[in-house]
Amino acid sequence: MANWTEEQKRKYARFQEILEAGKQRYVDAGGNPQRYRAGFKGKDYLTDQERKEAAKLMRQMFGISIKNGYVYCQ
Repeated sequence: MANWTEEQKRKYARFQEILEAGKQRYVDAGGNPQRYRAGFKGKDYLTDQERKEAAKLMRQMFGISIKNGYVYCQ
């Protein structure tokens, strides 16, 4: 992360915000904060929109793209 651009740092901060929002919802619902599992649909307390945004941000931050059914990494 030391070599990241300001844009990448901003995207990472937004990604962290999304995960923290899901974790807070989980804790508010009575869950154990140490058992929170981000990224598992139905168990991560994220909305579909938040989950899509988080996936998009991860792909942009780490140079992952999907074309014609194949995954390409930077």
